[in-house]
Amino acid sequence: MKTILLKQKFEELACEIINEAETFSFNLSDLPEIADYKISIRNDNVFGEILSNLDKKINNCIYWFETENNDSCNNLQKLLDGQRENLSLNARTVPVKNRNKDSNVLYVGIRRGGLTKKYNMSHLSGRIKVHLGYYNVGSTQGLQFAHWARNIDCKINLKVVQFEELPNEYLNTVEKILAFKLKPLIGKH
Repeated sequence: MKTILLKQKFEELACEIINEAETFSFNLSDLPEIADYKISIRNDNVFGEILSNLDKKINNCIYWFETENNDSCNNLQKLLDGQRENLSLNARTVPVKNRNKDSNVLYVGIRRGGLTKKYNMSHLSGRIKVHLGYYNVGSTQGLQFAHWARNIDCKINLKVVQFEELPNEYLNTVEKILAFKLKPLIGKH
C-alpha cells in the first residue's frame, strides 16, 4: 500500500471522528469547591448533568478537551506547567508535558466501555470525574482541573465519540491517529 493512500485514510478517519463528536461544555470557573470528596460533584447542576449523560456511554470512547482558541489553550498549558510541582506535593498526578504547539486541544484520551461495579457509572464518566479533579485518589492520572484551574474563566468543550462495536485492540490506534491530527498540548501525544 502506498504511504500517501494510508495517510489519506488516516486523515479521513480523524476527520470523521471529529465530525461525530458530541460536545459537553462548561466553564472552569463553574467548578465547585472541593469541600469533601464524599459530597459528589454529581449534585452540581451543570456537572451532574454532564456526568449523567456520560453514564449512558457504555461502549469504548475517545474524548478530548478543547478551548475556543489556541491562546486560551496555551494559557491553560502554561498555568498547569507552573502548578506541576505544587500538584505533585499535594499528591495529584497530571498528564506529562509534550512538544505540541498551536492547538486549541488540551488533552486526548480513551476509555474502555463498561460500568463500574461499585458506583454503577460508566467508565467514561468516572474518568472525566478524575479529569475534573473530584476523585479522592490523587495518584490516578488526570487533568485535575479543580486543583489548579477552578477560578479561571475559560470555556471548555469536552468532545466525546462512542464506538458501538470497536474492539479494544483498535482503541489505542484510533487515539494515536486522532491525537496526531488534534495535537493536544498536554499528554503523551
